[in-house]
Amino acid sequence: MIDLRDGKAVRGRSGDRERYRPVESRLPGGAAVDLSDPALLLSAYRALLRPDMVYVADLDRILGRGDNDATLLGLVAGAPQVRVLWDGGLSGAAALASAQHGGRVVPVIGTETLRSIEELRPLCRSRSGSRPVLSLDLSAEGVVSRSALVAPIGEERLLVQAGRCGFRTAVVLLLDRVGTSLGLPFDRLRRLRAAAPDIELLAGGGIASIDDLLGLRAAGFAGALLATALHDGSITPEDLAREGFVP
Repeated sequence: MIDLRDGKAVRGRSGDRERYRPVESRLPGGAAVDLSDPALLLSAYRALLRPDMVYVADLDRILGRGDNDATLLGLVAGAPQVRVLWDGGLSGAAALASAQHGGRVVPVIGTETLRSIEELRPLCRSRSGSRPVLSLDLSAEGVVSRSALVAPIGEERLLVQAGRCGFRTAVVLLLDRVGTSLGLPFDRLRRLRAAAPDIELLAGGGIASIDDLLGLRAAGFAGALLATALHDGSITPEDLAREGFVP
């Protein structure tokens, strides 16, 4: 996972984006290079983990104060074999059209910036470009959204509605746990998994150890968004290889 702000890769904590700081990392070789450079961070991920997917969040776009589009395009150009899930604060079909970049990028539609459920309906109807991914943004209190139409909807119902609208993949993003290494709320995650059995689910926010990843796999999740646990060394590339999470 790569969070972008002002052209730098930053580390998050508890969704308080004003407190995000440039990446410092215990990844092998991380002390020798500046991993707040997004291109160098992606290069390190590719060398150590060989991911087929990377999640990139443009915090400036999400906050409505600019963009990191040039940085994103540089990442896409530098890693043509990697699928890039891009959360750029998109909220509707018009924004989706700008996200395609020739089909090289998979747009992420986050509930945080989604204005209504109705906006989801046209997003998966197009036969061109990449089918978008839903980010179900959550806190301990429920769905995170700036919209009074979206926030009151239950998280399980939102997943069901997304499936009916044509979404096939969703990220369960626990925003208040990002960067905390508190571990995962598995009872909640299992309920979400059961609510939408036909949707591929990824999870992120609060992952503390390899046991969390094993628990996600056992619960039927297709993958996880990792950052803090890697940078702090609580999950190592060797751990991931030993458990079959990397080739």
